[in-house]
Amino acid sequence: MAFDIHAALRSIRGRGPMLILPHDNPDPDALAAALGMQRVAEAAGVPATIGLGGIIGRAENRAFVRELEIPLEPLAAIDFGGFGLITLVDTQPRTGNNSLPASRRADIVIDHHARREHTVGVPWCDIRDELGASSAIVLEYLADLGVPLDARLATAFLYAIKSETRDLGRDGGPALRDAYLTLFPLADHERLHRITHPKLGREHFAAVDRALRAAEVRGTLVTANLGALAYPDLVAEVADLLLAWERSRWVLCVGQHEGQVFLSIRTDVERAHAGGVMRRLLDGRGAGGGHGQVA
Repeated sequence: MAFDIHAALRSIRGRGPMLILPHDNPDPDALAAALGMQRVAEAAGVPATIGLGGIIGRAENRAFVRELEIPLEPLAAIDFGGFGLITLVDTQPRTGNNSLPASRRADIVIDHHARREHTVGVPWCDIRDELGASSAIVLEYLADLGVPLDARLATAFLYAIKSETRDLGRDGGPALRDAYLTLFPLADHERLHRITHPKLGREHFAAVDRALRAAEVRGTLVTANLGALAYPDLVAEVADLLLAWERSRWVLCVGQHEGQVFLSIRTDVERAHAGGVMRRLLDGRGAGGGHGQVA
């Protein structure tokens, strides 16, 4: 049964303002979904603020925020009591990867990961784990509402789908392919180039150097302990890089940032259920999840 965005908007009119929370240290898919939800809220006359938990670390993600002028309010400056609606995008309640206080209940959850137990009972809940990107759900809302996409928003959605699925080669599908083809002629390709090919900081190359020296090969599995991280996304950056080695099918990278341990899994094995592998690996010692080839 198709999601009724018109009924959903009627249910929130007059209940704002809205705080939109992507997961901490958000990636382009989470940020594009948040930006799109801000536009959806505007369609209902509800003012909306996008909150930022953690940091924007990866160079492409910083370029994404800068080039598309995405307004982010650090959570340290936010009074949760001032918001009548809380929206989670690309995350769910009590997954451990967002900064929603335990005392606050989410009113809206939009995600493309498997449904979690604490999401049950959320009034506006749209979980589509068959999709490869949360932003694609919000893009559908805008289409159903007849909201036109300007170049900025189209670029955000296009890059989100591009990065989340590695150009539709990972966890893609017909719906994302059609969205990609629709967005492509609408996007600002000069901005897209600057996002896709940013200058990289010294910390990136230092982490790559440590990874190449520390990498261990076990059959088709490559592991690397990166030690101290300048920002959490470095484990994902290096995992993506090591998966390009001709003999690797699985990569596991680990590192530490501000007293926390971060892990990233990448695989090119189809239907691998990397998210489930990550949860079994953690075995209750932390929060983890993901998709078929990313966790």
